[in-house]
Amino acid sequence: MFYGVDPTDLFPDVFGVSGDPHGSGCVVGADVLPAGVWFGFAKAYGGGTITFDLACFFTGAAAAAAATADGEEVMDFYIRNQNPKLYTVPVSPSAEVWYVDMIGGPEPTPIPLASWPTSDSYSMCPGDHCPVWLYVNGGAATGIVEQYLP
Repeated sequence: MFYGVDPTDLFPDVFGVSGDPHGSGCVVGADVLPAGVWFGFAKAYGGGTITFDLACFFTGAAAAAAATADGEEVMDFYIRNQNPKLYTVPVSPSAEVWYVDMIGGPEPTPIPLASWPTSDSYSMCPGDHCPVWLYVNGGAATGIVEQYLP
């Protein structure tokens, strides 16, 4: 299965069952991030790799349940980042990239990989506060989509 970016979605669907986080989840038992759609933070980018901090992205009732379980305030979305492990993921030279420019709203705007990260981004990317969806296929990131967070 190939995981492709759908830029019309503000965030990918839940691939698991009701109550799971969006995307492919947020628990990986390996040192290599497998094929899938992963939410987390782009900590660094350079030399053809992205350093990725995997996290969980919940919305709706799942966000309320996860936030309550963690003793946090309930909002429309909730990010759980309890695993300190960082993944170094090769980035395909043909990777598709979208950033949030906030000029036209929180929808992602396409940008060439060679131009990312950009100072025009709403988020400070890469860094501790650079939320992204990472699309991994064949051992490499084929898509990077910045996630707007209010």
